[in-house]
Amino acid sequence: MLALPVNVVEAFGRVLQVVGLAALAFMALTICYDATVRYFFAAPTSWSLEINSYLVVYLAVMTAADVHRRGEHIAISLWPDRASPTMRRLLGAITCVVGIALCAILTWRGALMTYDAWSYGERVSSAFGTPTWIPYAMLPIGFGTLGLQFAINAFREPPRPQEGSAVV
Repeated sequence: MLALPVNVVEAFGRVLQVVGLAALAFMALTICYDATVRYFFAAPTSWSLEINSYLVVYLAVMTAADVHRRGEHIAISLWPDRASPTMRRLLGAITCVVGIALCAILTWRGALMTYDAWSYGERVSSAFGTPTWIPYAMLPIGFGTLGLQFAINAFREPPRPQEGSAVV
């Protein structure tokens, strides 16, 4: 019964991750382009810094749920590795509860901030003039998805990091 909502949340997280990969490739291209035209033609772009700043936020926030699903986030594993299986489950449950609470607060405040920016028609004071609700919307979407992933992971065995993952 819960398999469908779980699959939807995890599929949405994977979609955000794939878009993040495309965003990273786009960032590499636009930064190289901007550096080239700045150096050779003394004509920097007016849009590259603004767009890439938003894409950095996208990469940090919107892809977090899929990273958490796979267990590839940076983790300090000194205590869990030395703890008993029961204590390890307790630490995992505490982590999930704190993660859900933090994500709920950030989703709620981000949604309020996004709605206010949209209702007042706020724009970034730059040549590009991006409506501020667009980058603000990344907060409730990203943290909402991460909070749901915390809730899903609370009821399953934590994934083991893959070989070569950065576990401290």
